[in-house]
Formats: sequence, structure tokens, C-alpha cells
Amino acid sequence: MSVRANLLFLLSAGAGLSGLSGCATISSPQGGPRDLTPPKLISTSPPNGARNVKQQFIRLEFSEPVQLKELSKNLLVAPVMADNKYEIREERTAFTLRFEKPLDPNTTYSFNFRDAVVDITESNKAAKVALAFSTGARLDSGSVRGRVSDLLSSQPADGVSVLLYPEADTLNVRRGKPYYLAKTEKDGAYALQNLKAGRYRIYALADKNQNGRYDDGERIGYLPELLSVRPGLDSVGLALVRPDARRPLIISQQPSPTQFRITFNEGLRQAVLAPLGAAQAAAANLNDGLVITEKGRIVQLVQTPALQAGRYVLATTDSVGNTGRDTINVRFQGLAPTRRPAAYTVEGSPRTVYRQGLVTFQFAEPLRPLVAGRPVGTLVEDSLRRSPLRTPQQVTLSPDRTQLVVSLATKARKTVSIILDSTAIVGSTGRRLGLKPLRLAVTEESPFGSLAGTVQTRYKRYQLQLVDATYQPIAVLDSPKGTFRFNNLTPGTYRLRVLIDADGDGTWRGGDPKLLLPAEPVYVAPQTVQIRANWEVADVKLVF
Repeated sequence: MSVRANLLFLLSAGAGLSGLSGCATISSPQGGPRDLTPPKLISTSPPNGARNVKQQFIRLEFSEPVQLKELSKNLLVAPVMADNKYEIREERTAFTLRFEKPLDPNTTYSFNFRDAVVDITESNKAAKVALAFSTGARLDSGSVRGRVSDLLSSQPADGVSVLLYPEADTLNVRRGKPYYLAKTEKDGAYALQNLKAGRYRIYALADKNQNGRYDDGERIGYLPELLSVRPGLDSVGLALVRPDARRPLIISQQPSPTQFRITFNEGLRQAVLAPLGAAQAAAANLNDGLVITEKGRIVQLVQTPALQAGRYVLATTDSVGNTGRDTINVRFQGLAPTRRPAAYTVEGSPRTVYRQGLVTFQFAEPLRPLVAGRPVGTLVEDSLRRSPLRTPQQVTLSPDRTQLVVSLATKARKTVSIILDSTAIVGSTGRRLGLKPLRLAVTEESPFGSLAGTVQTRYKRYQLQLVDATYQPIAVLDSPKGTFRFNNLTPGTYRLRVLIDADGDGTWRGGDPKLLLPAEPVYVAPQTVQIRANWEVADVKLVF
């Protein structure tokens, strides 16, 4: 048999029945005790494992009346059949698939019905409904088993396609259909059996659009090297990644009286605005009005003296380094509210603060970038001792520049006062912020928790992340040596994750768009960590 990529043929039961007539209607009996026993496969034609098969149909008989459900979703035929369709005939305790053309000679076929066969009373699923036979004298016995998981969470991947392409196949996972195909179970396990020995490329594909091919943006697992298939090949693990070679794309633009909001299809790492046309010089503070929000998916342009309506070029870079340039027509439309909101608030309206706690100032508009090392305010302890507040040592500004956080480490006995400098902290529009001193009583009770531990690793470059229940990073440390600490954590359940820069190039590679280089390693701690207020979780050991 010539090696070629074929179209996986999945025919629904309904389509097959449309060409038949005279089939009996199957209905569930009424009354009696509930049926909890699944049907069992009792015979097949041809017999499982048969050789030199010449017939043009397969027939499966069961221990009780059965019906087919979602056959097109469940049935896997290997090797895939490109142009040999079949009709389905259902009997009371059996069904038959009759092919339009003779089967290919000297070929091992396997049929896996998965969850397609159920009884007619309670839809109990028949287990392990599968059939394999050969049209030649030899039954292929190659096999591949393993598990598929998500690289960034280590969670098993359910319902993912596992695909095999022969070495000689001129097509690939982007353009052609697989020669062999399986699906993962809930625990991520998969099994491909009755395979022809040889060298193949193997992929795991979360085929979102169900077209049988890999499209940019879909999750895929792959091995860069060829896989030699033989009997008993086991423990072939695949990790799903999302390689990204696409530039960031604008999906919407929305004007308002004082802001112009641009939404992208993915998170951005950087965005820079420039006037359109080489003859136009950019104003010195043009990008003071540019803010990246919503985990990088939104670029917000705030009207400032330097940033007015007009045409600009917006240069963007996503999280993996793909770049884009878009010409945008910035406009500010509508009437501004007659009553402006307060220039800022203090989060939680606190009256007390933990001596090593945080005080967060929330501003109504983005601030101009702070100058590193320059004092932005003064801390007064017990009305006696005064010390400067500098960035980034004691003061940090959020990525969208609307939150200013002061980190305390005070020995004050009673009170602290935070006095922000109105010449260093300035709104992007130039609006007067009306900054006032904030006086707080010092307490020994912290509303936050902390996490500390040790790191043992052979790697020099890595990123230690504290992630939430959805595996989104909450806090990040860059290559901590020997020990690590996360402070001021909101009570909740967290997990530690490490992105390992194995090649030491300064960037963690999450997948190769060409599918030639493996993703760099990820370590996900098996146990979660429970953070409580005013409590430190210590002695956590990370070994990777």
C-alpha cells in the first residue's frame, strides 16, 4: 500500500440511514427496574485479529439491543479512508457498516467506536468496542501509548487528537490529514494500536475548529524528531503549547470624550505611538498619554496637551516578540461629564496600616511615568522621623499608571504619615491632583500573608511565578538564588510555577511556530499553597 495522507472519514449514523429503507424503529421498553448493565460486544465479522479478509463490510453484535449515538464524533478509523464511504444498517442487537468499494489490499484496519454504542433503555455505554483485521497475511502490531498535558498547568488534556504522519508524507499537520488518529481520555491518556512499523511525526492537537489541521492560535504538542513506531512503544508524552508567529491585531477602536480605546486580539508587552509622516516630530510627552491595560489587550490613549486628535502610527510588540505597525485615526468624541470624579482615592479608605504593609493610591487618570531613584514623597514616622519615598524601592506604579503603591517597612510606634510630592506625581493631562497628607495608625496585624522557601536547581536563568487557580501569574521573581519570598499576598489558594530558560538566552521559549524546536521546560509544583492573613508559609522547597 502506498503511503499517503488520507482524509479521516467520520460518517454520522443519520447520513448512512438516509440511503436505507425498511429499518425497524428501536424504542425503549416501559416499566421495570432500571437497567444499569452496559451492553457487551459478543461477536464481530470479520473476527478481531483476522487476516486475509476479503469481505466488504463489518458487523458487530451485542448482548442486548443497542443504538448508535454521535457516531461521527466517536468513530475512529485507521488508516483513514479518503474516498471509501459506507452505509450503516442497524438491527436490534447489531449493526453493519458496508463499504462502497473493496478495502485496500495488504492493509491492517482498526475501528474504534469509543462511546458510540449504547443500550436503548438507559443509554449505558458499551466499553472497548473495537475491531482490527488485515486484508493481507500480516496484522500490523506497532503501537504508541502516552499522555497529553498542558505545558503551563501540567493538567491532563481531555478530548485532544493525537496524530501520526508517515516520514515520507509530503504534507504535514498544517496542510494534510493524518494517517493514524486517536483521542485522549479524561486523564490525558491515548493509545494508537495496530500500526505499521516505521518512522512517523507525532502531534497532539486541540483542534478548536475541528478541521483536522493545525491552524495558528491552536494548542499543539509535538516532538521535533521522528518517532520510530514498533510493538509496545510506551510513555510518549506530549505537552500542549500555543506557538505564536502572528502579529498583534486590532479588533476594535472606541472613542470617548477624553480617551481613545484600542482593543487587540492578544496581550501586548509594549506599545509606542508616533505621528504619521516622517516630517512630523513627536512631541516630547506624546507617549505619556498611552497606557496598556487589561493584561495587555487594550491600549488606552488619554487626551493630553501633546496627544490630540489626528493620525498616528502605533507600533506594538506581543509577549513573544511578534511586532506590528498600524495607522490609526485618533478621535475624541462626545461631551465630557460636567462633574469630574475625584482625582484619586486611597484603596480601602484605611485608618490603620500594618508596619510592613501596602498603601495603594488609585488615580482617576494615568500618571506621567515616574523617574527612577527620584523621591516622590516623604514618610513621617511618629511625627518625628522623616525619610524620602523613592521609586522603585518604596514606591511602584502599576503598568497602566493608575495605581501608586507605597511599601512600608516602618519602626514607628504609633503613626505614619505619607506626603506625596505634587511636582513628582503628575497626571498625564496635567490636571491638578490635589494630593493631601495621609495619616495612619500603625498596627501589628497584617491583612496579607507571605510565602517563603528555598530553591535548588542546576539552571541559571528562570522565572519563578506565583499563579492563581486559573494559572495566571500574580507575582514573579527573576532567577532567585537559593531562597525566595513573596510578600503582601491576598489570602487565597496559589501554586508555584517555574518557566526555565534552559538555553540561557534571556527569554523562555513556549513553542516554535515551525514546530522544529521543543518548548523550554516548565515546572509546576504538585501541591497548592494556602495563604492566610497575618501568616507566613515558610520552608517551601523547590527542586527542579
